Amino acid sequence: MTQRIPIADARKNFANLLSRTRDGERVKLTRYNKTVAAIIPKQDLEKLKDCESQDQAAQAARAKSKSK
Repeated sequence: MTQRIPIADARKNFANLLSRTRDGERVKLTRYNKTVAAIIPKQDLEKLKDCESQDQAAQAARAKSKSK
């Protein structure tokens, strides 16, 4: 579940937000009701890194096949 929280409120409750994120919750930080950042669980970050690595490998493979 993702919750939207104004940055000012996040500053006041940062430790609580980190605890909730550690437990799997995603938090969107907002300013003037627009999302400007997100706090995500570490396992989500690892998944993003894996996706980026796979994407970079696929791009490298496409570039290599085009050069042949």
